Amino acid sequence: MAKMVGLSRNLKLQWLNRVVELVLEDLTEQEIKDRLNEYLSFEIESPTNIRKTREILMNIWVYENEQANKIKMSALELIKTYPEYDLVIHWCMMMVAYPVFVDMCKLIGKMAEFQDEITLAQLKQKLFDEWGERTTLFHSIDKLVATLKALNVIVCDKPGKYHINTHRVSNPKVISLMVYTMMIVDDSGYYTLNDINSSAYLFPFDYKIEKETLFEDSRFAMNNFGGELSISLND
Repeated sequence: MAKMVGLSRNLKLQWLNRVVELVLEDLTEQEIKDRLNEYLSFEIESPTNIRKTREILMNIWVYENEQANKIKMSALELIKTYPEYDLVIHWCMMMVAYPVFVDMCKLIGKMAEFQDEITLAQLKQKLFDEWGERTTLFHSIDKLVATLKALNVIVCDKPGKYHINTHRVSNPKVISLMVYTMMIVDDSGYYTLNDINSSAYLFPFDYKIEKETLFEDSRFAMNNFGGELSISLND
């Protein structure tokens, strides 16, 4: 069965923050929809595009899904306590909501290991290789790139060419959420400390998780294989 693309509209940080505000008000699902419709109508004219954007935002922060349920409560608590880290917390929620966002992040992160400039043509080709040349994906890639630009994690140097704009994250609790989310979506089992401190999925963020933080967090399991620290998720 083909993976669903889903991310067909570009997003802005203030829209994501608005959803969180509404979720924290403990409103019903319908009340959140109504408030978002009104809020988005100030920037989006088309009722169809308002609905599509609203549904994407709600899929990130409101609707249930198995992966999101693992991080949503801690993500809400963190964004409420440390609003200065709103970007990276939204990033985590977007990863557990949309596989196409995960794949886009991984591709950009991997490309950035070998080149300073990311081209739209390369991104499109690699995503088409992964997902197949679907019309929905063709439309979605441009919206994903527009979202990354709006979130200020990539900067356009000239048409179709971008460089990464790095954001520093120093809060251990926020970094733990980042690492935990990355391990959920990657699902590779075991990681070295270097693996989790240089994850392609988290390409725009400059961070470092300390061993002590991992030891103190019950979500992580630590083992030694051949004298090297190995990190996995507790079931």
